Formats: sequence, C-alpha cells, structure tokens
Amino acid sequence: MPRWLRITILALFYGGLLAAGHWGSGWLIDFIGVDLGAGAQSHGFHVMLAGVAFYAVLMAIPFVPGMEISLALLAVFGPKVAVAIYAATVAALALSCLIGRLLPIRLIAAFFGSLGLQRAKDLVLSLQHLSAEQRLAVLSEHAPKRVIPLLLKHRYIAIMVALNTPGNAIIGGGGGIALLAGISGLFTLPRFLAAVSLAALPVPLIIMLTGGWS
Repeated sequence: MPRWLRITILALFYGGLLAAGHWGSGWLIDFIGVDLGAGAQSHGFHVMLAGVAFYAVLMAIPFVPGMEISLALLAVFGPKVAVAIYAATVAALALSCLIGRLLPIRLIAAFFGSLGLQRAKDLVLSLQHLSAEQRLAVLSEHAPKRVIPLLLKHRYIAIMVALNTPGNAIIGGGGGIALLAGISGLFTLPRFLAAVSLAALPVPLIIMLTGGWS
C-alpha cells in the first residue's frame, strides 16, 4: 500500500472518530437540554438517572468530549447531580482501562499492520510477554528523549493532567486516554482508579461545597 494512501486512510479514520464523538456528545447535550429539561419537573429523578447513564456510556467511548456533556447535565439538574456525574466518570474510565487491558496484543498489532505501520506493529508485538517494568524500559528506550521518558516515569500524574486538559477529545478524550492506559500495560488498575478518582474530583467537589458555580 502506498505511503500516501496509508496516511489518507489513517487521517480519515481519525477524523471519523472525532466527528462521531462530537456528534454523540452533541446529540446527548441537545437531548438533555430539550427532552430531559422539559420532563425534569415531573420525573426529575428518573430523567436525571437516564441522563447520567447516557453520559457514562459516552464517557467510556474514545473521542467523546465528556466535559461538555457533564456541564450540560449540571446546567439542567444543578448541584444535586454532581455526585452521580463523579461516580459515572470514574466508573466509565475504569471500564475503558479494563477493556484496554483485556484487548489481545496481537489484535492491536494487526491494526497497526493493516495501516502499514510496521515499526509500530513490531514494537507492540515485542511488548507482548513483558512485565510492566520491562515495557516501561523498552518504551523509554524507543521514545524521543527528555519529554516522553519523563511522562512515562510520572505516568499517573500525566494521565491526571491529560484527563483535565481542555479539548482532550483530540487525543482520544477520557475514554480514549483510559483505553490506551489499559492497552499499555503500564498502569495497575487500583492506582489508575485512584488517579482517575482524584482527577475527576475538583469540579464536583467545588459544586457540592458551594451549591453551584458562584
């Protein structure tokens, strides 16, 4: 396959993921703002649960901008939904990470191979039977100097920053970041869960303590 064709396919695939993520988040925001908002008075609790459930599903999917959805939920239901959003966020990201850990390495390598990315395929296959410490050493060795090894060393802090970076849908959104963390094999589930719990805490905590944005 010619190089230009591989790049074109990869760009279209990436663009399609971004478009799908923004469409899904936009649909839920519209649904919350119109349909859920209109019914919130008479069926508030059940409507709120439905909105949070939709949010959790979309949050676990790569390239979905979860922050915008959570803000829409807060705008409709107010501070009372903050705890539910927090729990849904942590659960969704933990699920994405777990799915990443369960994905077969050969399936990921085959994906890279189908795009003609032979070096990436070989690197992924070389990590297949290594421990987390050995994978970290190999990735640090192959990574560009300075920044990437530093991020790998402080990977739990790096993932907390990435999850709270505005516009992170471009790099996969919360679901994509968590999925890659699981695929990498560099994160233990308990420590990842602790990092995610801290990363997702500030906004809900402020809202719960202040009773709103002001």
